[in-house]
Amino acid sequence: MKIFKRDDFTDLDELRRSLGWDFWMEESPGAEVREIVARVRRDGDAALVELTREFDGVDISSKGLRVTKAELDASSSAVGREFSEAARAAVKSITAFHRHQTWESDFWDSEEGARLGQMLKPIHRVGAYVPGGMAAYPSTAMMTVIPAKVAGVQEIAVCVPPARDGNVDPHTLFALKLLGVGEVYRVGGAQAVAAMAFGTETIGAVEKIVGPGNMYVTLAKKEVFGLVGIDMLAGPSELVVIADEEADEEFVALEMLAQMEHGGGARACLITTREELALKVGKRLEGSGSASRDTATFVLVDGLEEGVRIANHLAPEHLLLAVADFPSLLPKVHNAGSVFLGTESPVALGDYAIGVNHVLPTRGAARYASPLGVYDFVKRSNIVFSNPKANRALGRVVQALAEMEGLLGHAEAMRRHLR
Repeated sequence: MKIFKRDDFTDLDELRRSLGWDFWMEESPGAEVREIVARVRRDGDAALVELTREFDGVDISSKGLRVTKAELDASSSAVGREFSEAARAAVKSITAFHRHQTWESDFWDSEEGARLGQMLKPIHRVGAYVPGGMAAYPSTAMMTVIPAKVAGVQEIAVCVPPARDGNVDPHTLFALKLLGVGEVYRVGGAQAVAAMAFGTETIGAVEKIVGPGNMYVTLAKKEVFGLVGIDMLAGPSELVVIADEEADEEFVALEMLAQMEHGGGARACLITTREELALKVGKRLEGSGSASRDTATFVLVDGLEEGVRIANHLAPEHLLLAVADFPSLLPKVHNAGSVFLGTESPVALGDYAIGVNHVLPTRGAARYASPLGVYDFVKRSNIVFSNPKANRALGRVVQALAEMEGLLGHAEAMRRHLR
């Protein structure tokens, strides 16, 4: 293992590159994804069946694209009691958290006497992508569907990659049934994103697509953005731990291992004032067989505030402040998807059950983006209700600005209200 020191680098960009946190690769299957999207747009359902056979090795022609009501209903008896109770508890916590994110339309009178406002409406139809296939992620079904439900979205279509037998994992189906989602399709990858964006004979087009996936899914979302909205371009899982002199090495190591468990280039970085801690944690990670220089990194700093400055530059998906005095550090945190305070706040709580959303900005996007939430499923319309008094007060302003920009039609349209 190698421990980086802040003083070894001229600037934080160089440190970021040395840590391997420059995720966005120029070499990607972009051309292949564009071809997949074009095939789905051109051939609809037939392309989905062919591409699922080609990429997933699954023939869904006999089962059909849409998961039946009988399959959804059967999920209740296919899952164990412990999972069923855990899913219900998680749904309750996640719903409660997201209900705090709502806001309402608002109207007010301007200084000139016009009536102005913002009218909020939920997006009507949304598509959620839930990873699947060889694994199952019912927690992601909850995280994508619940904020949409709280926002008031009327139609939610969910795409999940099928397993080898063509079925969708019953745990994911149970979570969706619990949430009242009846429109589920056994299709994944870039083809699922294209189907939700353009629509096919079976899958109706949506207005926004949310949910994480592999690089093909991410690039497909990038490809269809503009025709539909998207939540974010999700990348590998990320964790930065800032630890002080008192941090427990086992706690830190387990937290880093947990995030690297996601695979696919998942990263974990320990920033600490204590070299001994970095050495001990590194030894534990190496002994686990799950970590390598490409996924776990260590930075030694002179003070915790310097650690926060580095974390802000990395803008991680998850930031864990494993320090005693986290109240003084938290106000200095500006760029992070979710922040976990102290050694009794494991990141897994946020991934599953505490209520916060685990669909988070990655690749440094926390500099400008936020976790998935109710806000992603609501759109705003500006409202203007003017009158002669307000028109007289602002008419000359409009004319002057319009004429300067050469938009004489705008000036003339305003002039008639000044007579």
